[in-house]
Amino acid sequence: MKVLYNRILLALLCISTIFLTLYVPSLLGLSSNVRSSDYAILIKIEGYTSLIDIPVQEYISRTLNVAENRGAPLLIFLDTYGGYLDPALNIAKLLLESKVPTIVYVKDKAYSAGTLIALASHVLVMSRTGVIGATQPITVNPVTGEIVFLNESKVVNPIVKTLEVCANIRNRNISLVRRFVYENLVLTGEEAVKFGVANYVAESLDEVLHVIHGIELNVSGTIWKLEAVKYIEVNPDVDIYAMIFLRNSVVNSILLFIGIFGTLILITSGRIELLPITVLLLLLALVGGDISGRIISFLLIALGSILLFVELFVTPGFGVLGVSGLVALFTGILLSPLPTASYTVNVMVIWRTLMILTISLGSLFLFILYKSIKALKSPKLVAYVPEERIVGKAIDKLMPGSKGYVMINGELWIAESNEIIEPGEEVEVIERKGLIVKVKKRYKNQ
Repeated sequence: MKVLYNRILLALLCISTIFLTLYVPSLLGLSSNVRSSDYAILIKIEGYTSLIDIPVQEYISRTLNVAENRGAPLLIFLDTYGGYLDPALNIAKLLLESKVPTIVYVKDKAYSAGTLIALASHVLVMSRTGVIGATQPITVNPVTGEIVFLNESKVVNPIVKTLEVCANIRNRNISLVRRFVYENLVLTGEEAVKFGVANYVAESLDEVLHVIHGIELNVSGTIWKLEAVKYIEVNPDVDIYAMIFLRNSVVNSILLFIGIFGTLILITSGRIELLPITVLLLLLALVGGDISGRIISFLLIALGSILLFVELFVTPGFGVLGVSGLVALFTGILLSPLPTASYTVNVMVIWRTLMILTISLGSLFLFILYKSIKALKSPKLVAYVPEERIVGKAIDKLMPGSKGYVMINGELWIAESNEIIEPGEEVEVIERKGLIVKVKKRYKNQ
């Protein structure tokens, strides 16, 4: 009995020791160990992705989720003239609330919205010739292209306050940060480090890893030691590239113009069968607005599925509905986001590629298979049978030596005749040579 009692006490002691080791430090706001990673997740905001907009916000958000799931720092290569205010504020919030260290490297420039993103990072590294600042908000007239600088306090003060919050949290020079907005101040990398805006100077990404190696950061209550010796670049998904293209002001204006006026022209001219094309263009134009790409992708997939269903089971032949359905379905898949960002990069790329190929090629294969089987089983609508006469109606005026169209059993055929036949008159097939039928006028008493 005494031995059992001692074993119970020993077990309780072990449990209490484990509890104290694991839980008490977290209750005190401390970490039980120092976290680190031998690599960093790299994304590049430059070139095609340099405009700070909703697609770039989505790109950074997804990659940050990947970094947090892998337990690796996020390294952002930033080269931008700026962009839109709302996405910049959202990106800054993501970096301020990040669970992993975020490092921004400015090799060339980080103007306007780029400055806001850079200041929100845990570590800001710049090249000696890199520049940062010029954060005064502007508006651009979409018609004339005229740039108007905004000085209203209702617009300027929230931006200044956000910059102050970022500078205060990251221990940067608050008074100098204000001048980025009020005076459009611009600093080089050396000046930014000298005046307490940036942390380090480096001339390449490899040098960035070298200069930050070994520093410790408190990230959301966890002590991180930066020990990355390499980086793994994460490229944007296909839907990010598609959204950037569709949100281009020129592309968006063209899609909207053709979609609206094309729809009006088709309705007034009675060409209703072509409406799916203009509706597809209008949906793509909506991506350039504030409507979520997820909603647009869902609508495109639904529209494509409906059009393919109608083409398969309602209308005969492979026409506008089938082509529009395939285009809408394929575009909807391109714009659809991945189900989760916790997968590795290779798995994400493979998943999207397989999804696009499977659905697109599968739909096309089923469509062709269905039409082939239907064509094999269906009897020929027009054939020369001496025992019976096939009757149709002239669509064009037929004259000896010329050809025109006739309607036979609901199909248009090229026809020729040895006599004059006016449009609307009944005709009788007397011979067929390939895809051309020879007809004669059918009189009412026949």
